[in-house]
Amino acid sequence: MSFGVAFSIVSTLGTTPISSISYSLTLITDINIAITTFVFNAALILVQFLILRSQFKRKRLLQLINCVLFGYFTDLALYLVSFVPFDGSILMCVIFLVLSIFLIALGIFIYMPANIAPLPGEGCVEAIAIVTDWRFSTIKIGFDATMVTISLIMCGLWYTSIFGAVNIGTIISAFLVGFTLRQIANLYNHITGENINVVNR
Repeated sequence: MSFGVAFSIVSTLGTTPISSISYSLTLITDINIAITTFVFNAALILVQFLILRSQFKRKRLLQLINCVLFGYFTDLALYLVSFVPFDGSILMCVIFLVLSIFLIALGIFIYMPANIAPLPGEGCVEAIAIVTDWRFSTIKIGFDATMVTISLIMCGLWYTSIFGAVNIGTIISAFLVGFTLRQIANLYNHITGENINVVNR
């Protein structure tokens, strides 16, 4: 997922929805993305507590470890992706965007069913799914769209351009990560005959 975020940033088409607020904070404050990612994700754990209340399990606090790791690996992934040839052409931008969407959806599909500690963004989506019984992938689309809207407002108010962190690729990702996740789950079911439960109660 860190590589997914890195590819989205380098694509110049806008960062991924879940990292758009963190990246907006980096642009506005000039603070390292590892730190802004930690701060934003820690805030999302508080949001989960407010959503779940009595259903909030202490195990969810393990997400704080994920906050640190995700921030660090996002910074590392940005460094490593900088070595991947990128000529700025429309084709390369689209390739990087597609890679980003796929890597993030695949990452969610792999780690959510493990039921150890989700990243706080997916933890929020899961929390909403628990209290509403709505489909995870559907909520994911709405959640990502909300993150994009907040990022636009932040950059519009405090950065030189409203499109500092958000661009067409961010909006595409907001709708396609959840859709891609659903297709990966359906493909897994078709191949193995088993259903993967993304939401853990």
